[in-house]
Amino acid sequence: MSQYSPDKTSNASPNDKSHLLVAKDIRKFYGQHEVLKGISLVAKEHQVISLIGASGSGKSTFLRCLNLLEIPQYGQIWLEDTPLPLSPEGGTRHINNPKLVRMMRARLGMVFQNFNLWPHMTAIENVIEGPIQVLGLTRKIALERANQLMARVGLSDRADYYPSQLSGGQQQRVAIARTLAMEPKILLFDEPTSALDPELVGEVLKVMQELAKEGRTMLVVTHEMGFAREVSDNIIFLHQGQIGEQGSPDQIFMHPETESCQKFVQRVMH
Repeated sequence: MSQYSPDKTSNASPNDKSHLLVAKDIRKFYGQHEVLKGISLVAKEHQVISLIGASGSGKSTFLRCLNLLEIPQYGQIWLEDTPLPLSPEGGTRHINNPKLVRMMRARLGMVFQNFNLWPHMTAIENVIEGPIQVLGLTRKIALERANQLMARVGLSDRADYYPSQLSGGQQQRVAIARTLAMEPKILLFDEPTSALDPELVGEVLKVMQELAKEGRTMLVVTHEMGFAREVSDNIIFLHQGQIGEQGSPDQIFMHPETESCQKFVQRVMH
């Protein structure tokens, strides 16, 4: 088995206008345990990148580092050539400019595996809250946008339902509408179907497939290999906190170069 040689992602320039998001040498520790061991990534506009790998490989942690829900001890992240405002590397890093982080998180829209809807708000109220509070939209404009997005995810008839009245698949589609309402540059999906009953997975994947066809830039942590293979431009296989291999869907699923990726693909595809 040949040794995988990664591309030159770590040398990517954040000033390259085709690079919407650049992460360099992201390292994350929990105590003495190093969860991420220097991961770099470049996402170009309209690109769909899927992050795959075994549980515990660092996929979700890396995604959460990209919008600073987790603070990496080392590394830097740029969004459209603007660095995310982190203190100097090492030790206990912190966010230098919380207001700027809130605005950048709006541009890095996150869809969580457990929906994270506000239970005391209806579906439509969940969707309009961010645009009103963060973007400063009027309630009228926010509602117009929210109604369009609820129709887009197939839930116009559920706008006034509370999360407890919705199925898991419906809640996740509301969560996607809520994220889209912020007009993000990039959509981050953290295992968006993992909390769903099997019969509900398809309705969420359908919405995500439509977003990919529209040319949305998406980073997707997923265990849905069929989805990853169908919609991804690039697939990154994480193994023990590092990039084990990356390439096109055909390369990763048909011609994996490393033993670890080959074993993973054999396990998940059969």
